[in-house]
Amino acid sequence: MPAGYDFTTAAAIPLTALTAWQGITEELEAKPGETIFISGGSGSFGQIAVPIAKALGLHVSISGNKRAKELFLSAGVDQYFDYQKENYWEFLSDVDYVIDTLGFGEFEHELSILKTGGRLLSLRTSPNKEYAVRNHFPFFKRILFSLAGAKYDKSAKNQEKEYRFMFVRSDGAQLQKITKIVEQNHIVPRIDSHTFTIEQANDALRLVAQGHTDGKVLIQMQ
Repeated sequence: MPAGYDFTTAAAIPLTALTAWQGITEELEAKPGETIFISGGSGSFGQIAVPIAKALGLHVSISGNKRAKELFLSAGVDQYFDYQKENYWEFLSDVDYVIDTLGFGEFEHELSILKTGGRLLSLRTSPNKEYAVRNHFPFFKRILFSLAGAKYDKSAKNQEKEYRFMFVRSDGAQLQKITKIVEQNHIVPRIDSHTFTIEQANDALRLVAQGHTDGKVLIQMQ
């Protein structure tokens, strides 16, 4: 747990932070000095992913809402696109990597800004054959995931680019590295004002599904 953090704040960090760390270092294999764009990056994922990406030496661009612009610029974002006023795909090109947090509707725009050979990692669309192979899934699951992700793989391949998908996994050693970044950058994740008990877990899930949250939704275990 980061020094000086309470349990509630600390509990909002690991899931998002591990997703960002594994996405950037393992799936994208990004290197210092390279460029990354995060679609919908002004949400709770971007709040932690941006300082991690900056700590890893990346040039970071994101799209998001107007009210979060100054917050993210102060966090080190190199380019911020207000999605209501600017189409990022009209300004960006030859980007090394994209992390998608919005899903299918943005896929072609995200793909268009990548350089040849670039990688697009989605957290919202669909697993694909590459995901199944890397996770050593049995043959029948590889077939299913190949079919599920075929249209994304095809679109990326036609442009000589690569599509990736991931699910986060627990990793204590990575959390230790992340904790140092959290402490050094004083990252405090936003937490939704609603509080839930374990008996209200379904209510918490409905709130998340509706998308009307102010930050991470926590369930108190008593």
